[in-house]
Amino acid sequence: MIAPSIPYFEIIHKYIAPNSLTYTYYLPHVAAVTAKALRIAYRLGLDAAQRRFIEEASMLHDIGVICVNAPYMGCTGNLPYIAHITEGRRILEQEGLPRHARVAESHVGLGLTKDEILSQGLPLPPVDIFPESLEEQIISWADLFFSKSRGELWRERSVAEARQHVARWGERPLHAFDTWRTRFEPE
Repeated sequence: MIAPSIPYFEIIHKYIAPNSLTYTYYLPHVAAVTAKALRIAYRLGLDAAQRRFIEEASMLHDIGVICVNAPYMGCTGNLPYIAHITEGRRILEQEGLPRHARVAESHVGLGLTKDEILSQGLPLPPVDIFPESLEEQIISWADLFFSKSRGELWRERSVAEARQHVARWGERPLHAFDTWRTRFEPE
């Protein structure tokens, strides 16, 4: 028996008002990521419980943006944008969703090593942060293809564009991208 799905729209609306500027950025982004992640899940033959989790976690993965300073999106927090991953984890843990919280924290590109966090001076705990489970990896992969820029919200990047985007982070993420591509974006 599959557990009942969580009311992710209730959680989203608890933190982001549907009539807010933030919502006009948040909802298209998470909906596009969710659709891509579910296409991958179906192609890989994931079962109904895995697909349901991917749907829920994809819809909630960026909830931490409410805590960051991104005025163009209506986010008036005092934290830098990268902190949305740790804040998302905190919020979803408070909601009693530890697996979903793990996705919120680990969806940062193709992960970050402790050394990358320290060398780049990122305002994150100095620990390795990687999507580990298949579901986490699928959501992280799907997220690479969608921007939160106005005019780009619904446009899916090509694989070449996503790879070019990842290349700016260095060789380790680029190698991970090429490895994941064979699994999630077969020719």
